[in-house]
This record gives sequence, structure tokens and C-alpha cells, in this order.
Amino acid sequence: MQLFSNDIYVGGTMQESRTWTNENTYIIYMDLIVPEGIMLTIEEGVEVRILRNWGIIVDDGTLQVLGTQANPVRFIPDQDRYWNGIEILNANSDSYINYAKVFEAEIGVRLENCQSVLIKNSSFTDCRNVGMQFKNCSYCSIDSCRVGNNFNGIEILADASGVSSYNTISNCIVNNQNHNIRISKKESSIYSNNSITSNVIESGFNGIWIKNTGEPINLKNTIKHNIITNNGNSNGGYGIYLGHDSTIVANNIFWKNNIALSCEQKADNCSIKNNSFYQNNLEVEVKDGSENSKFLNNTFSMSSSVLLDISETSNVLINNNMLHSCKQENIVFNNTNVDFSMPDNYWGTTDTSIINRMIYDKLDNPDLGKLNYLPYLADIDTTNPVSPPYNIIKQLVDGKVRVSWCANQEQDLMGYRVYYGDFADYSFSDSFEAGTDTVFLITEDISITNFIAATAFDSTNTQNNNQFSGNESPFAFAVIFPYAGSDAVICKYTTELNITSSNIPMEYDDLFWSTNGDGFFNNTSILNPTYFPGILDVQSGDVLLSLNVIINEDTLVDSFCLSIIDNPYAYAGNDTTIVADLDIFLAEANAENYDNILWFTSGDGSFNYDTIVTPIYYPGNSDIESGIVHLEIMAYSICGNASDTITINIEPYFSVEGKLWANQNPFNPGVIVAFKENDESTRAVQIESTESDGSFKFEKLMTGNYYLYALPDTNNSDNAVPCYYANDLRWQSAYLLEVDADVYDVDIQLPTTDFVLPVGGASISGHMVQPDDSKYSSDIYCIPWFENSTYDFCNNGLSNITVLLFNNTITKLLDYTLTDELGNFYFNQLPFGQYIVDAEKAGVSSFPSPLITLSPEHKNESGVVLQISQQKIAISLDPESSNNLFTTVFPNPASAEINIPYSNPLMLSSQLEIFDLFGDHVMSYNIPITKTSSTIKLDIIKLVPGLYFGQIINSNQAIHFRFLK
Repeated sequence: MQLFSNDIYVGGTMQESRTWTNENTYIIYMDLIVPEGIMLTIEEGVEVRILRNWGIIVDDGTLQVLGTQANPVRFIPDQDRYWNGIEILNANSDSYINYAKVFEAEIGVRLENCQSVLIKNSSFTDCRNVGMQFKNCSYCSIDSCRVGNNFNGIEILADASGVSSYNTISNCIVNNQNHNIRISKKESSIYSNNSITSNVIESGFNGIWIKNTGEPINLKNTIKHNIITNNGNSNGGYGIYLGHDSTIVANNIFWKNNIALSCEQKADNCSIKNNSFYQNNLEVEVKDGSENSKFLNNTFSMSSSVLLDISETSNVLINNNMLHSCKQENIVFNNTNVDFSMPDNYWGTTDTSIINRMIYDKLDNPDLGKLNYLPYLADIDTTNPVSPPYNIIKQLVDGKVRVSWCANQEQDLMGYRVYYGDFADYSFSDSFEAGTDTVFLITEDISITNFIAATAFDSTNTQNNNQFSGNESPFAFAVIFPYAGSDAVICKYTTELNITSSNIPMEYDDLFWSTNGDGFFNNTSILNPTYFPGILDVQSGDVLLSLNVIINEDTLVDSFCLSIIDNPYAYAGNDTTIVADLDIFLAEANAENYDNILWFTSGDGSFNYDTIVTPIYYPGNSDIESGIVHLEIMAYSICGNASDTITINIEPYFSVEGKLWANQNPFNPGVIVAFKENDESTRAVQIESTESDGSFKFEKLMTGNYYLYALPDTNNSDNAVPCYYANDLRWQSAYLLEVDADVYDVDIQLPTTDFVLPVGGASISGHMVQPDDSKYSSDIYCIPWFENSTYDFCNNGLSNITVLLFNNTITKLLDYTLTDELGNFYFNQLPFGQYIVDAEKAGVSSFPSPLITLSPEHKNESGVVLQISQQKIAISLDPESSNNLFTTVFPNPASAEINIPYSNPLMLSSQLEIFDLFGDHVMSYNIPITKTSSTIKLDIIKLVPGLYFGQIINSNQAIHFRFLK
């Protein structure tokens, strides 16, 4: 019935199929019934008005709503609110609704006994009872719809003996007053294989209410990839109320719900896995009757109150990550009277005392069972969803918003994202990858009151559904925080710091400043005070200044570090001499308290980097020609600058070459060490190995006088021993070779042992004490000389020192060896007899060992000690192998102190004296007269390593001892 142009009144039972077009407005004045065999088609842009208490009933007929995104079909009340809605009965896939907007109905759309009906891209809002209701339907879909501000949002019902199976709710925004999604199964009905996927379900009293009032059916329904947020309030309510068996709840995000998930009676055999629970009041309830359920690989973070409330333990399995709970006491409850094992969880700590406080069980109430959490995970389980960034705050810094948070614990973390801009339906309009930094400055002009969040993502990050897959965390929303200021630096002699950049971008009750040092503020109660450092502040070099802001009895604290620095210091290194065309690594250079470094040269060379402390300098032609160059380091800071100069003498170099011989034949393998003599000492400067024909060559030796020391391999078959050029066993009588030009044909003839010992069963061994670095050239002595080795040389002893074995009169050389990587040496398979051990090092005088007698009663002498001091090598026997003329002290060897047995019954004054291996006095100690019979503890920590002799003398007795440090 058409009363006038563009307004068409419709109602009653349709007699033939019709198509409504957008040239008209259709007003339903009584129930419009679409019967079997009739199709109602509504094209895009059509507006349908319905009078109160009437609606559209598709009873075995077909309804096709063909709206578009630009021109949806609108169903609205004509006058008063609450028309009956759209009712579709016994329909199939021929019926569908696309891009419709349904307002203010009793039930927006109701399907009963339907198959494969699709409702897509539509909205159902402000309905008095239900936005959408499916009853005894199968294979029906609700896709990409908005269902909001209704009393109940979506209902799927399986009524008496009915079947509701394979229905889907996906990609919808569901925001209603009571139940966002309500699912009910009556007795003898079937609710199975339905899925609720990829929806935002928010701000209802209950997010999803699923209840089985009939018998279990053991068929799977799934709730996955949903955002379930802000459901419930202080009066109750749930993110998911689960009262149906065999349900899979997977890969959802639960955020800010009252009770995130409650597994009620009949929720048995359910699988709760790979979900993220964040900032919910109570995370999970495991109620009586939910046996055989599994709670696996979920991540719980920032729980407000209770994390797990367990009232069912029969075949219940719980393995999750639990971290950053707001409470640290009584957050996991065993409410049963039986013991329950909950191993392999990550509790956010390995401190068992903290974990025990988190659990409420038999230890707190004897009527309850014990909760056994051992063994627990020491590290966060990275197979679980990534946890949100923790303790995220936003601050105003120089007019821009800075976001910061604590680093995540996951070892496979790839980085963080910061989200900002418009926030709706759990989605932001803008984001930026922050890398692995935990501080991000938003350069866009946004307000600090806007929503800002950060997420963490792991190494398996993908671009689709990151948060649902668990590879990207839920949003961690930043809270506004006061800003004390950035770290600051002042000079040591500056008396005050004006704090100017602090701000509090929110309402607050009070503030005060505090310091962990001994300085003071001119006023602790103002936002921008002046701080005056104290004496201890200056001495320590830094102090922490904190802005404390009180809001609703909570105190927010932000701090910055004030560094108090001294004037810069620069050291270029000791003056040195190098050979021409050698690069100079300035390894000894040092600088402190600087902001920048710059090197300068007086010559024409160059630095590899002139702005670092230890660069390499490459001498130029003029440097080499003049033979000298001065290098200056300059250190700059806000407190001034400092400089130092090193002088590099550049000398020409010459080669020295020759051949090593033994028994008139070229000798190999062997090494030749060049020792340079100067006024102060003789030091090894270079080492070369022989070629196969015995030849050797030093390519670069500076002008000077040299001892050339040739050493054969200790395993040589010619019985050759070391000697100096030309053919001398000792350096004192060796030829001092002057090098002021290239030298050729230096022949060194190795001597051999004077006598070949028969094989015996005795041995002599010992140890070379490690001297300080000035006594040897570590780059020569602390490397293997004859073969490749993976050992660290000069490890607890000096390596490559020549040790000689003589007869008892030192007239015959019997053998030779070198100290090994540990500083040890060995002469094995010796016949019984008397021996003397000596050592050789150019520039150092040696003192042979005492006479060593090897016999059947004393087959092995293992305590020979070699020690370098004051350009001398002394050799003695270890106290452990000495005779009983010496009192035993302990420990021996020692490092910090020794204990000396002592008896003084006559109360006589006594004096303790200590001498080194060379007889020099090194320590005295007056023994108190009151000390009669006890043990003297002697501090030897200041003594250098070596062998020492001691004695205690009074008129009654003399006690002699010796010890090794």
C-alpha cells in the first residue's frame, strides 16, 4: 500500500516475491511474513521503518539483504522504540544479511532451525533483549558484525532435543550490558563444534557465558584468537564463564576482566592453552567438577589479586608462566583438602621463600592440602605467549612524550613496538618499532593523556595475528608518570645545580625531593629547586636526586643521576724507541673524565683514529728522516682540558743473519734469542727460529750491542745444549755483537753435554717462581718456542728459562731443559749420585743450588725453587723436601699468612726475623713477652712470591723455619 511518493506501507503475508529499492522508504505497519516459496530482496541504501511491536518474519521463505559498505540497509523504529526485530525460521544459505544496520529492536535478528545462513558486515545495536539470537541452528555464521549496547549481545541456544553445531562468530565487535555472548545447552540437546574466533568481546558483565544444563557430550567447541577485555565489575562478572565440557580456549588475550576465566562444574576435559592473561583481578578459577582439564603454556602477568584459585585437582595439569603479580602473597590457592602437584611452572623468581609466600595451602591452613611446585622453571618458558613489557610509563621530556619500560625476560626476544594515535576496538592507528631499546621518544605532537602502549615480540615474529599467535604480547598501556629530569653532569668545583626540566603532568596531592647523598635542596617542596652537593657527593662522584609525588596516598618516584666529575686527565705513555717503518700502537695511553679525545702529531704521520684513547700511529717520511716525533693527546670535557706528550725516537734497523751448527753440521730445530744490552739491564727483544738448513735471520734490530743466545730443542739427539755467540755457555763471557749495519755469517756452534748419563730411576724437578713483568719480556718468554701449543704459557710460573744440570763440582754439564708453560722443569731417569742445578738468563747472575743427593732412600728431589730478584737467580730447595733442621710452618706454600709453632715458658723477649733467598733482611716482628706457648700468625701478604728463611731468637732457644709464598 503506497499512500504517497517514496513511502510504502507493507505488512501481512507476502503473496509474491518482491525487491525493495532505495527510491522508497518501507514502513512496516504490521508483521510482514515471508512464507515458503517467497523471496524478499532488499537492495543497498533502503531504509525500513517498523512500527512498535511489529517485525519481519521469514517463515520458510527467503530473505536477502544486499547492503554495501557505502549504502547499508537500515532497520529502525518508525516512532516509538523497540520493534520486534527480524525473525528467520527454517532458512538455508539462500537467506543472508550483508551490510545491514538494525536499531532498537526487542531482538535484532533471531534465527531458529536454520542451516548455513550468513550475517556479515552488519550492526545490531540498542536492542532491549538480544542483538542476535541463534536457536537450534547449524553452519550459520556471524562475521565482521558490530553487536553493541544491547542487554545481551549474541545468544546461541540448543533447546530441548535441538542441535546447534558448526556455527561461527568471527571478527566481530561485541559490547553489551549483560552477556556479550551467551551459550546455553538444554537437556537432550547438542551444542558442538562451534567456534568463537577473532572477536573483540568487551565491557559486558560477562564476556562469554557458556553453560550446559544437560549431560556431557564430549564434542569440541573452540574459543580462540579473541580479545576479552573489561568484562565484569566490582559486583562480579567474568571474561569467560565456562560450564561446558571439552571446550578449547586458546590464544586469547584476557585484559582487565574481573574474573578472567572460571571453569565451573561440567567444564571437564577442557583445554586452556597459549592464552595471555594481563591485569585481570582474578585470573583463573578451577572449580569443583572441572576435572581432567589442562591449563598449559599460558602467560599470566600483572594479576591484580588472585592468579589461580584451585578447587579441583583430579587429573588437572597446570604449566604456565606467572610473573609480575601486583601482590606477592597468597595469589595461588589450593582450596582442596588433597595434595596437588603443579611442577614446571615459571614463577618469576627462583627464590623459594618468595614462591612459598605466593602459595596458600596446608602451610597456611591445616585443613587444606599441600601444593607442591617443585621442580620449577629457572627461566621463562619461551614457548608460551610473549609477556607484555613491565612497568611502562610515559613522561613529558622537553615537550615530547617519552615511553619507557623494563626489559622482558624472554631470551628469544626480537624487540619492542610502541603504539599510539587513535585507539578503538583494541587497535591503534600508529605504531613504530623501537628495536631492543626500552626507551622511546615519540616525535609526533601527541598529548600525554592519549592512549600509548608497547608490546614485545619474539624471534618467530610474523606479520599476521602476532598477538593471537603469542609471538607478540598484549598491549602494555603506559601510565602517566612525573619526570625528575635527565641525568646531569657538573664539575667538581661547581657549588649548585638548578633543576629546571622536572614536571608533573597530572593532578597530585603533594611532592618532595630527596637525595641519597649528603647535599641539600634550597626547598624540597617545590617542583624546580636548587641542589647543593655535599662533601660525600663530591668524593663519590655521583648522587641520586629523586622527585617524590604523592597521589591518593601512593608515592610515585622518578630519579636522575647527578655526576660530579673532576678535571680531565690525559696520559700519552712513556717515551719509547722504535725501528723505522714500524707502526706505533699507543697501548699505554690513558684518559679519564673526558667527553672527547683528540691526538696531534709534530710530524707528517697519521693516526688510524685520532679521537680514541689508544690509536695506532703511522710514521711519515719526515718522521723517519728526522728520527723523532712528538705525539700529543688532548682530553676535553665541560670542566676543561688536559694534555700529555709522548716522544717517539725512530731508529734505523739492520739485519743479522747466520747459521746454527752442532758437531760441525747445520742444526735444526733451534731458536735464537737476541738480548739487547743497555746501561740499566739486558732484555730479550726478538726471537727467531732456524730454517731446515740451520739458518736464521733477524730482519729488524736497532742499533746497539746484542747477546745472541741459541737453544736447541730439548729433545735433540745430538746432546746439544744452549750457548751464546760465540760458543759460550754463560752470558758473562759471551761476545757482545755490535749492530750498526747489516751483519752476515754469524755462525753459532752448539756445545754438547760433557758426559752422557746412564739411565736410572731417580729424578730432579722444580719450579720457576713468576717474577713481576719488569724482569722478563712476556711477548718472548710466554710463547711456545719449539712447537705449537694450546696451553697458556707463564701460567703461575715463568716459562722458557734455561735450567742446567751439573755434576757435584760443576765441572761437567750433564743435561739441560726449559721451564714449561707452568714454570716447571724436570730431569728424569737419573742415576743415583750428587747433582747441582743452575739456571741461565742473559743479564742475570745465577747462584747454583745446594748439593742434591739422589739415593735409594731419596730417589726424587721435587722441591727445587728458582727465583729472580735484583738481577740475580737464586736456587734453593723447597721446605717440604728439606731435612728436619727446620720447624714446620703452615700453610706452606702460603699466600696471606703463615702459622709458626712457638714456645716461650721462661717469658723471655723474642725477635722474629725473615730473610729472602739471597740473604737480604725483609721483615722483623717483636713477639710479646706475654706470649708463652701458642702459634704466631705472621702476615706475609706484602711479600713478593718466592722462598724465605726465618728465625726466632731469644736467650733460651733459636727456632729456624722456611716457607714458600
